[in-house]
Amino acid sequence: MTCVLLAPSAVGQIQSTISCPAGNGYWDILSVMMMDPGLASGYHMEGYGSNGDPDAYIYTTWDSSDTKVYYVKNPQGNPWDINLYDSQPSIPQQGYIYQWVTELDEYNGTNYWNDPTSCRKFNNGSDSSTADYSMRWAARCAAPGGTNSSIWNNKTVTPYNTNYYTYVDKVIQSPSQNLDWANLQLLPTSTMTITDTRGPQTFSITTLPLQYTYTCSVNGNLNSCQSQEVFQYGLDTTVNPVDGVKHSYGWVSWALYSNATGGDPNETASWGSPTQTTINNYLVAGQVPINFQCF
Repeated sequence: MTCVLLAPSAVGQIQSTISCPAGNGYWDILSVMMMDPGLASGYHMEGYGSNGDPDAYIYTTWDSSDTKVYYVKNPQGNPWDINLYDSQPSIPQQGYIYQWVTELDEYNGTNYWNDPTSCRKFNNGSDSSTADYSMRWAARCAAPGGTNSSIWNNKTVTPYNTNYYTYVDKVIQSPSQNLDWANLQLLPTSTMTITDTRGPQTFSITTLPLQYTYTCSVNGNLNSCQSQEVFQYGLDTTVNPVDGVKHSYGWVSWALYSNATGGDPNETASWGSPTQTTINNYLVAGQVPINFQCF
């Protein structure tokens, strides 16, 4: 697969967000990383546990006026992640998606997973107007597994580094921290099965995997990294059988891995099986207001 139809059409609802240069197999990556707005206005993705009850949620909201994409993790409206994006005026038709805010789970022995007033925010520490645009997540125009598909973020050097600040009950904690070096790779596409509960019908979609490898002690050396997460973003490459429209579904699965070597740069990384997974493979009716109060 070398290209994907992203522009709206009679059979396509995937929202185009940028015009990418021709001839490189580029995708409009932002449009795949979010559920298309026409669908997201009334639907979200869910995962179900062995008892048949929902145990995972992803509600997606694209705020184009503020260049943000919100990924909400529960019916209470608490964000899991908030991504920013920009364009590079000096490089026509180019820019980046950035991870800006992510949830705070364990901090000093307390779990803040359900606390909308606590989070972590990536910021390069420069105090500039663009300091929040620092943790590059993906190029806006990239070919999965090909051109523009890999990024290394620095440990401390601005503008693109892994520096972040922790907020607890809206109060910033000192000092800032970083994730050492971090690598982001858009891998070749894969597939997964989802169920559209409007039918209901179950069918296969294409997924765009983003491999996020971090706490790396050596720039450019993936063996030196301790942790890895793989995010999958889904879209139709043929029409959805329920409504006959091509959709993007946004974030549909996540997995966390730990390097068994501890990040020894002189040993081959051993990631093994994931230590945590989340699968959101059901399209379900419902949207929620965003409850973000962290700062």
